[in-house]
Amino acid sequence: MIDTGFFKLDGGAMFGVVPKTIWEKRHAPDANNLCTWAMRCLLVEDGDRLTLIDNGIGDKQDAKFFGHYDLHGDDSLDGSLKKAGFSKDDITDVLLTHLHFDHCGGSIIREGERFVPAFKNATYWSNEYHWRWATKPNPREKASFLTENILPIEESGQLKFVKIGRRSAEENIYLREYPAQHRRFHGERPPMP
Repeated sequence: MIDTGFFKLDGGAMFGVVPKTIWEKRHAPDANNLCTWAMRCLLVEDGDRLTLIDNGIGDKQDAKFFGHYDLHGDDSLDGSLKKAGFSKDDITDVLLTHLHFDHCGGSIIREGERFVPAFKNATYWSNEYHWRWATKPNPREKASFLTENILPIEESGQLKFVKIGRRSAEENIYLREYPAQHRRFHGERPPMP
């Protein structure tokens, strides 16, 4: 497990049509109706491959952006990788479960005025359907898909697509598609007591 810190999002937005009287018992909101969420990633060692599944929110945005999400906690992507005995340069594959900013923001870093891949030696994996959705989002979801987190991956030439529901011997990755109503919470979990 690679911890990258905590942030806050509106409870109503996260739980959708579930009444607040139900979700607030397990995930108490603050005075602004914001709930704390952990940004946890998985690091998988398999032979000569080191795969990072998701990578948190990153740190390239400005103070105004981060002010909306109240980032807190002592953990960071670099610090947690170091605790595990690795660095970003050791990562061979980055598997992005989906392209919301809190899952793929650490994919890209700022170098001067440019955005470049944070994992220079890695292949980034997504699926083509979701990539198209994220790069041409509807107005309601646009704030979750930040172009500076996504497009530089493709521009770098490090992006490959995994076919959903198929396994490839070369890729050795298998993704299963779940119904849309479950996709929203895929890979997200509130902090545990």
